[in-house]
Amino acid sequence: MSTTPEQSEGSTAVPDGALFVAADEPVLVFGSVADAEMWLEAVDVEDGVYPAAFGRSGEPFRLTTDGSTVVIERTGEPNRPDELEALLLRYIGAVGRHPDPSLGLDELVATVWALQRKGQRRIELHVWGCIAVLGALAVGLAYLAFR
Repeated sequence: MSTTPEQSEGSTAVPDGALFVAADEPVLVFGSVADAEMWLEAVDVEDGVYPAAFGRSGEPFRLTTDGSTVVIERTGEPNRPDELEALLLRYIGAVGRHPDPSLGLDELVATVWALQRKGQRRIELHVWGCIAVLGALAVGLAYLAFR
């Protein structure tokens, strides 16, 4: 599952510019094309790690690089809501949920967005928990060293 800085901030509503990128995870979710361009690595794009990208209505995007920077732009092709729907259903199944194929695309998009945000918060809590444990350990070691 992907986590991005954008997902830890702002509203729980799916932004109009949300981007869903097919990957090993099986999907990376970004609040905007700009977020995705900053987060994705050019070498991975060149290696074909991300075979497809879609806007929230299934509009297809092309991922390219200029050598060191990722460039993401609309292809101008017709929307592919069925492909986005299949990608989102695979993700929901991959995180251990039972995907409901009767859900509409908007509901699937909202579900995946919420699952990604929940995962982001869980990772943030885990990181802060690790920092707290390390801090307590450091205080304990300092106490033992200087008593």
